[in-house]
Amino acid sequence: MSLSDYQLGELLAVGWNPEMADRFPNADHCGCRQEMRQLVDRWVPHVPARCVGYHCNRCGAATNSYGHHSCPDRVAT
Repeated sequence: MSLSDYQLGELLAVGWNPEMADRFPNADHCGCRQEMRQLVDRWVPHVPARCVGYHCNRCGAATNSYGHHSCPDRVAT
């Protein structure tokens, strides 16, 4: 992927939020930073996940803040 694959001003990734949860209800949060809750002797994730990571605004996949992943919704050139 090169710089020519991006459009100026294109939003590549956003922080997970309620709108993203509505658009992508089946998004995988495995490997994402998540809010945890404490049980008596350990920390466990909330169900559903309370993600604080970045996700692609096109397909909902977990990604970094630059959107680097092989998005199936991005047209290959």
